[in-house]
Amino acid sequence: MTENTRRPCPTCQGKKIIDGVCEVNSEWRGPGDDAMDDTQCTPDQECPTCHGKGYEEA
Repeated sequence: MTENTRRPCPTCQGKKIIDGVCEVNSEWRGPGDDAMDDTQCTPDQECPTCHGKGYEEA
């Protein structure tokens, strides 16, 4: 089976890596006015369904 006939992974839409998500909340801000303190991000991760391949194996 060639890569052109493989179905893209439904979990990551064929991207291989699931992008991390960043969320901003002013309640997380520390005593200073540093804007980085109020941003929390999840790391990018390999797709758990296709294990970073970007397609489903038959």
